Amino acid sequence: MDLIKPMAHQFPQKENNNSSLAFVLLFLYTAAVLIRPHEMFVGTREWIVIKILAILCFLATLIGQRPIKIHPQHWMLLALAPLIILSGFFNNSGMTGLDEAIDLFASSLIPLFLYTTCITSVKRQHALMYICLIAALIMVHNGHVQQTAYMGDGWALYSHSVGRIDLGERRITYLGFFSDPNDIGMLLVMCIPFTVYFFKSGKTLIKLSMILSFSALLYGIYLTGSRGTMLGAGSLVGVYFLVAYAGPKLFISSLILAPIAATVVTSLQSNIDDSANSRLEAWYHGIQMMFANPVFGVGKSNFVEVHGLVAHNSYIHILGELGIPGYSLWGGALVFTVIVSYSFIKFKNKDKKEDKFDNLSVPNRRSSNLASTKNEKRLKLDGETLNREYALNQTLFFSMVGFMVTAFFLSKTFHLLLFIFIGMTLASHIRLVRLEPKLEKFFNTNIAIRSMLYCWVVIVAVYITLKMGL
Repeated sequence: MDLIKPMAHQFPQKENNNSSLAFVLLFLYTAAVLIRPHEMFVGTREWIVIKILAILCFLATLIGQRPIKIHPQHWMLLALAPLIILSGFFNNSGMTGLDEAIDLFASSLIPLFLYTTCITSVKRQHALMYICLIAALIMVHNGHVQQTAYMGDGWALYSHSVGRIDLGERRITYLGFFSDPNDIGMLLVMCIPFTVYFFKSGKTLIKLSMILSFSALLYGIYLTGSRGTMLGAGSLVGVYFLVAYAGPKLFISSLILAPIAATVVTSLQSNIDDSANSRLEAWYHGIQMMFANPVFGVGKSNFVEVHGLVAHNSYIHILGELGIPGYSLWGGALVFTVIVSYSFIKFKNKDKKEDKFDNLSVPNRRSSNLASTKNEKRLKLDGETLNREYALNQTLFFSMVGFMVTAFFLSKTFHLLLFIFIGMTLASHIRLVRLEPKLEKFFNTNIAIRSMLYCWVVIVAVYITLKMGL
């Protein structure tokens, strides 16, 4: 059975081919986006390195990468583009909607496509994960320098400071969109599962490096001063125990109750914290924006103009700006990605339990069916690859959970980190299904469509809690 038939449209193709050039360019693009070395120097700050690498990688992928396929997350997020244009038109924003749609396509959808298509092996996945970790550690070190510097400057390179902190708040910053401490915190949280993964699979030196990296990430999260990212880091522990020890019903129940609990906690904080109170008001106004214009919302990037402040909640933010269709598409892509990862994890755990009863018979069956030692080694190698892919899927699942939790307290609806990590997770799903065709039942269009309904649990839970007077 063709792996992708029920879930993706396949372009005409003659053969499979992994473009080394496309991945090298993607590797450089990732380093440029996260580390941003060209912005560290005064003379190169204005260079359009990221755009050039994105264009070259896109062209190399179209020319040399096969197969090229469109998956559910692609078409759900791609459908946002015409919706944004129409939303801008009906909200009297003129050509603003078109500009916003072009920006979404160039800065979000193309990277999503590239990460999905070019990460075709475990080694490629590892390379990008290391880049994420290196970038995170660089930000932490620069933040530490900011904390200890008299004027709050980061590294001074050719009379140009790599970020500068507010001496009143002392919250660390970096370059580009990482000038916001919340953005740094989100990356640090999403990288925590990477340290656990490499610790489990690495040798002594790697294990020691990951312990130090894990400690540095926690220190960096503290330096950001972001309560949302702190909650995101803490939630990873709770979700780990739910996945490892709880059944599916308890896990799903926890997901349903989580937004209610988060809203209650925010409400309790509002009694002593003005920012928490303004956050609850923004959530309520975001839902009212949806009621006022359920189809098109108030238009992308218009939440601040209508309310005066950002929503401090990615889910409410897109709901207010793009209405029911926009939230369903965006939330559906996010939830579908997480559901597939969770389904793969539970399938692996169930399969492991069933294998305990016939471990003794497997070697004999293999030896009778395989004619040579070479085939036995190949089978063992395939098994190791499959186990590694399962481990990567679980790691990326926790990274996505980290985003979902932090996104509940931050307006990062179209943040590039989201599309990078969805792309890496989707690439992991594709590789896993190729190795284990049984997983295909968890990865299809029907589940993607249902995910567009599941994502409304967050909004309904928040709305009910707010209406109860919290």
